[in-house]
Parts: sequence; structure tokens; C-alpha cells
Amino acid sequence: MAVNRSGIWASVAFVVVGLIFVAVGCWLRAVDVPEWYQPDPAHPNVAVRPWTIEADCYSQLARVQRILLGEGLIQNHFAVENWPEGLTPSTTAPFDYAILLLYAPLKLFTPYPLDWAGALVSPALWLGLVLFWAFFPSREFNRLGRFLFIAGSATLPALIFATACGRPRHQSLILLFMAIGLTAEYERWNIGITPKRAWNIFAGIIWGLACWTSLFEPAFVVVVLVIFNLVARRRESPAFLISFGVVMLVALILEGPHLYVPPPEVREDLQRWLATIVEVHGVNFAIFAQQMSFMLFALPFLAWALLRRSTDRRGDMLLIVLTVLLCVLTLVQRRWIYYASLGELFLLVRYCQFEPLHWSRLGVLALWFISLVDANHTQLAQRGPPNQPSAQLAQIARTIDGTGGIMGPWWLSPGLLYFSGQPIVSGSSHCGITGIVASAKFFASTSWLEAETILRERKVRWVVVMDDPRYEYPLANTSRGILGLPFYTDADKGDVDSTVAQILVTDHMVPTWLRLRAVTPQLKLYEYLPNATK
Repeated sequence: MAVNRSGIWASVAFVVVGLIFVAVGCWLRAVDVPEWYQPDPAHPNVAVRPWTIEADCYSQLARVQRILLGEGLIQNHFAVENWPEGLTPSTTAPFDYAILLLYAPLKLFTPYPLDWAGALVSPALWLGLVLFWAFFPSREFNRLGRFLFIAGSATLPALIFATACGRPRHQSLILLFMAIGLTAEYERWNIGITPKRAWNIFAGIIWGLACWTSLFEPAFVVVVLVIFNLVARRRESPAFLISFGVVMLVALILEGPHLYVPPPEVREDLQRWLATIVEVHGVNFAIFAQQMSFMLFALPFLAWALLRRSTDRRGDMLLIVLTVLLCVLTLVQRRWIYYASLGELFLLVRYCQFEPLHWSRLGVLALWFISLVDANHTQLAQRGPPNQPSAQLAQIARTIDGTGGIMGPWWLSPGLLYFSGQPIVSGSSHCGITGIVASAKFFASTSWLEAETILRERKVRWVVVMDDPRYEYPLANTSRGILGLPFYTDADKGDVDSTVAQILVTDHMVPTWLRLRAVTPQLKLYEYLPNATK
């Protein structure tokens, strides 16, 4: 029997180049946000302890921490944020257990298994997606298509940040489920073959898990998907709907509804606070075009090329509609860019695996890879300073030697919760807006009577303040912004020196019932002693 040497060499080449892209993807995820592996100056000679890069990441790890402490296998009420009320979090159990799956083996190798599990869970989920694309038996995606999936997911800037080291956020798990779900969508409507019930059940379970992880972005995609199938294919598979419904029912039974309606008195404060969150801002078109690589401008060409094919085009039509909608939503809110980039990748794969190998396909691929190199170079060059002084938060937390709530800046409080284990008044979740407003009123107050009343009502024992030379009066102005008050400036200081924030930052004329306990370059920790002599 003759040996097809050209086929063997082609397979070897695909494997080698694919492994190179996996290595590049791992490297990019490690260097994209380098503050995750900064040393701890307080313990320079001990085992490396990784950090996270956002407040929400510390809140996520604190959830898993509660599970490990035996405080419930499902964290459907998070009592240690928005202290002492607690809150019903928007985050859910699937990502908690993705972290725990890494925690168990890491416990054998490091004294910081939860920190490492949090640092590595998102890139690990990306590697899981790579393995799925590499080995699943596809009827709709050939070898070139699977290779492009791996190469694109390794190097698209938005997908890199979504699955970067030190960023344990649920977007990485949503991307995994959404990518597998879109792949399954093609398989279950395969042309010329009766849809397999197994694929419909599999797709329903995957989309159910995605919506269990978050009822926001995945739910939108599922609604578009079902409506499209009902309109374009005149039906939706009962097996898909039943399996999806079963997963949603299990999620409801285990977690309960994750719906939050803010009290009327804080709704305006919530809107002002949300205005400070980057992910809910619209994306500048130039930044969007760069993050999406050149594909934003190539979408019309790719859509035309896919729709002019003579075969059944309904699957590609769904992909085009979905990607356009995700791009529009990204212009409204930055949080959609991860999923718009995924849609872009699917469009490129569909085009390249069916278009004959001539100058148009080679040109598209060449321009795509050139634009990816430029986009990643720009993203790495524009890295800003860390937004979490993690080593200082850990240092402050080591000084906290008693139980009691922590009053601190909202964007630092999740880190204080994670490192100290003590409950926090304010946090990074919109579900805890009442605690965020309470902390804003405390730091913006010019009355110690009002400030102490807030401390008592919130059962606070520890107060943390921050000063950052990059900003003018960062703590006072952030608090006033949430309350809708004008900012202080060096040119118009107003009564800033009389605010609780500024008095504690400067440690000047502090009441005797607040005792300074620890100082770092940016942070100060006070202990509230209500019975101290005044």
C-alpha cells in the first residue's frame, strides 16, 4: 500500500505550527497583565504568591474561600460583602468549581493553591477549548478550520485579556461554553445529515451551563439562536430545548434567582457608580477596530463570500447576524468585545475552510496575522500601572488581628476581604450598592458624628484609606462622584481638608477612637475603638 507522504508531512506541519501558536498564546496570557506575578516585598524569600489584577477577581476568590471554609457549597448569599446586610451575588457556582478543580492538584505543590488556581484558571479554560477544537470529531470544521480556531484564540487581543493569567473572571468560562456551543450549533444542523439527537442534547447542556454561569451575555445569544432557528429553519429541536431547560431548572433549584432590584433611594447613586466601571462604557471606534483586528472592516466581504455559496447557508447567516449584533453591543458596552471577537474568529474560519486556495484567501489570512501582530504589540506597549496594590493589601491584612467589618475604598475592599477573611462594607458588585454608598458617605463626610454613626450601623472595626499620587484626592473625589457632588481640585480645594477621607489620609487631627495600626506607601489602616476616650 502506498504511503501518502505529503499527507503525513501536512499533518506534522499542522501539529507543529499549532503547538507553536499554543506556546505563543500561553506567553501572551502570562505577559498581558504582568502585575499578577509581582513579588511580595514583605516575604521576598518565600514561595511565589501570584496576585489578581481586578477587584472582581478577589471577590471571586473570596467566594471559593468561603466554600473551602465550609460555609456552603453554593454561595447564593454572600454575607461578607455589603456588610452586615450581605448580598445575592451576580456570580454563580460553575466558575467557583472550575477554580476548585485546579485548587485540588495545586494543593500538592504550593502553599498558595487558591491563589495559583485563581491565577491559572482562565488560561487553563482556554487550553481546554484548544483541546476541544483539536480533537472533537467535527462534521463541519476541517483540519484547517480547527487550526485557525487555535491560532486565532491564541492571539486575538480581546480573547487574550479574557483568559489572561491573574484574571479569574467568569468571562473565560462563558467564552469556553459559547465557543463549544457555536461549534455544536453547526454540527446539529449538519447539511444533508439528519440532526443527531446527541448533538442537540449536547448543545442544550452547553448553552444551559453558559446561561447558568451568567444570565446576561449567553442568554442574549441563546435567544437570538432560538429565534433564528424558528424563523429560518421553521423549528427548534425538542431535545435541545429540553436539555437546556433541565440545566436551567437545576441552576434555579441550587442557586435560586440571581435578580437584584436596587432600592429607589440608591438608583441614581448606582448609575453614577456604574459610570466609573470601564466594562459598561462604550468602546471608542478606533480602539474597537484595533481590538477586533482588521476583521471589523473585512466583515462585509466575509459575509458576501459566505452567503454566495450554493449550499445551505443558514448556519453562516446565523453567525453573521449574531456577530453584527455583538459588534453593535460592543460599541455600547465594552464587556461584549470578547464575544464579538469570538464571532469574528468563527466567520474567518468558515470563510477560509471553504474558499478555494487562491489570492483572496491568502490575502485575508496574511492581513489578519499582520494586524494581530500589530494589535498585540500595541496592547503590550500600552499597559498601564496596576489598579490593585495587592502586596500592600496583603501587608495591611496581616495587621488585622480581630474580627469586625472593614470600611475601605470599594475597589480595594474585595482584596481586603480575601487576604484578611473579615467582611467588607463596600465591594465591586452592583448588588452591594447600599454598602458602596455607605462607604462613600463615610469618606465624603465632614462630620465625625455622622461618620461614627455609619461605622456603628455597619458594625465596622477596621478602616482602610488610600492615597494615590496619580490622582487629585482620589478617595474623597471618588466618594463624592458616587454621591453626585462636585470634585475637589488643587485650584479649588473647598472643604476637602475637613473630610474624613483627607483627615485619615494625612493622619492629622484624627479622633482618639480611631487608632493607626499599619502604614504602607499607599494605604493606612485604622482600628475603630468606640470606647476609647474622646
